[in-house]
Amino acid sequence: MEKNYRIVLTLLLGAAVFLFWLLCYPQALSYQEQNQLFLFTWDYLGERLSLPGGLADYLSEFLVQFFYYSWGGALVMALLAILLQRSLWWAARSAGRAGERSAYILTFIPSLLMLVYMGDVEVLVSFPSALLLSIALCPLFTGAGWHLLWLIPLGWWLTGAVIAVPVLVTVLTHWRSIREWGFLLYTALVFQAGHRLLSPQYPPKEAWFGINYYRLVETLPALQVVIPLVCVFCILVCGYGLRVRRPVLAGLLTTLVLAAGTFAGVRTTYDRDTFETLAYDYLIRHERYTDVLKRAQKYQPRNQVSACSVNFCLFMNGQLLSRMDDFYQCGTAGLVLPSIRDNLSDITSARLLWMMGMPNITLQYYFDLQESIQNGRKSGRFLSGMADCNIANGWYGPAEKYLDLLAHSLFYRRWAMEKKALIRNDALVSADPVYGYIRQVRFRDDFITVYDGLDLMMGILYNQNKNNFMAAEYYTAWQRLKKKEVQP
Repeated sequence: MEKNYRIVLTLLLGAAVFLFWLLCYPQALSYQEQNQLFLFTWDYLGERLSLPGGLADYLSEFLVQFFYYSWGGALVMALLAILLQRSLWWAARSAGRAGERSAYILTFIPSLLMLVYMGDVEVLVSFPSALLLSIALCPLFTGAGWHLLWLIPLGWWLTGAVIAVPVLVTVLTHWRSIREWGFLLYTALVFQAGHRLLSPQYPPKEAWFGINYYRLVETLPALQVVIPLVCVFCILVCGYGLRVRRPVLAGLLTTLVLAAGTFAGVRTTYDRDTFETLAYDYLIRHERYTDVLKRAQKYQPRNQVSACSVNFCLFMNGQLLSRMDDFYQCGTAGLVLPSIRDNLSDITSARLLWMMGMPNITLQYYFDLQESIQNGRKSGRFLSGMADCNIANGWYGPAEKYLDLLAHSLFYRRWAMEKKALIRNDALVSADPVYGYIRQVRFRDDFITVYDGLDLMMGILYNQNKNNFMAAEYYTAWQRLKKKEVQP
């Protein structure tokens, strides 16, 4: 019975995590996917393995490409949560005497803490992947003896700083042995020497606490240190310290406590404005414009990015001029944002400028978006946008370079191959309903552009092609908001 109850609890964890990501926060999965591009090339593999934690980073980016579909991302996150929990249990059994009456429920704590931690959208999947790999090494480390002299540097190179978890478990399991404590000092020397000799371009903080675990450079959230330490604690307690007489009853009570704590943690760490803004972008990416307006009617963040997204959806539903006053407005920046060099703000502006017939400005926006990804990754979404702009302009050489990269990916490959075949014939490009339309409505003359003159550019676009209704409506909305800005 106890074995069955453990299996049921693990399956419940997986189901809860799957539904959490699929139903509550699919926008976070989309955000992770659009900030990296996994390539099936040897150069890509070599680039990842050239840094500490490279194997974990490579495996995580392989998994994150499946976030292209929200159900795929939710399934991956559920599997990671289950494997992390089960690996802790196996590590506890190898480190001590964990048996039928051990506190199995404690092994769920790191998976739940990880769920709370990923309320910060800059946490990379590399972190839970590396942690999972390091915990899986615990049975090997605890019985390795002097072989730890080569296992520790190898593990550090493959998983990164979290290799400290199996080292700490080994040391604390054999805490009376001087040799084991020497391995702890040896691990610190490996970290320091590896950083100085092999990755000096990274700050010491990243080298010691994990490269590419977190997207923002030189930032170390507390949970990135707390979660590995909690893993060590759970392994040792389950392996040695804690036994319960009625594990099923204790498990049920502890489950309720952990569920309540996780709920409180999620409410604290998942910032509503951030995730609503991400939700607008996710829905627009999938052309679910009405759903954006429904969400905005219930709650809309008071920032320029959300205003730009809502106004774009109003236009796509034919309601921009009639309903824009029903939603939060922040002047003309709420129609089209001036170029902001981060990896999110300009996405909707780039899309509407493209549809309006401004491929050159769109190209600048997409380029800035990709270059603003702080860990230096490429983006399939942004690269495809840049390829579109180059194709519309007839610049097939640069476009083909982007398409060649995308052709080595999984979910962008088919699109890239279709575009590569299309650009071999300029007449086919002109006959394409999207590229042909952009070529008809784009500017006919070259001139220097500035954001303050964007409304005049909209007017020019409409005057040269009366079918460009988007330029006309945005120009009218721009003048209306500009008048409100100058009113006392």
